[in-house]
Amino acid sequence: MEEVIDIQKLLRRQKAYMKGILVMTEKLFEIQTQIAELTIKELKKEKKRERAPSDLLSSKDVCSMLEISASTLYRMRTYDNFPSVKIEGRKSVMFRKQDIDEYMENLKKQGL
Repeated sequence: MEEVIDIQKLLRRQKAYMKGILVMTEKLFEIQTQIAELTIKELKKEKKRERAPSDLLSSKDVCSMLEISASTLYRMRTYDNFPSVKIEGRKSVMFRKQDIDEYMENLKKQGL
């Protein structure tokens, strides 16, 4: 009879251990899921950075290239439809060199 009681105790112990293992397995799965989600999020951010064309110029670069002041560039952008690009994740406005070249060619054609 004592053997049966000992076996029952061992079975209860085993059941408790199995529950603990199950809880730890579930927690591990949650952690793995969170890691995967964060990894995907970071990869998407990196992909966006890679997609940004390398021919982008800052306002300072454009001012230097066209030999104009920052206020003149702002005025041109605001009132004269000077081509600019707003890139997600950046505060500043950027400019594509090709767009600027086309804009300047159009001005020359118009005689301005």
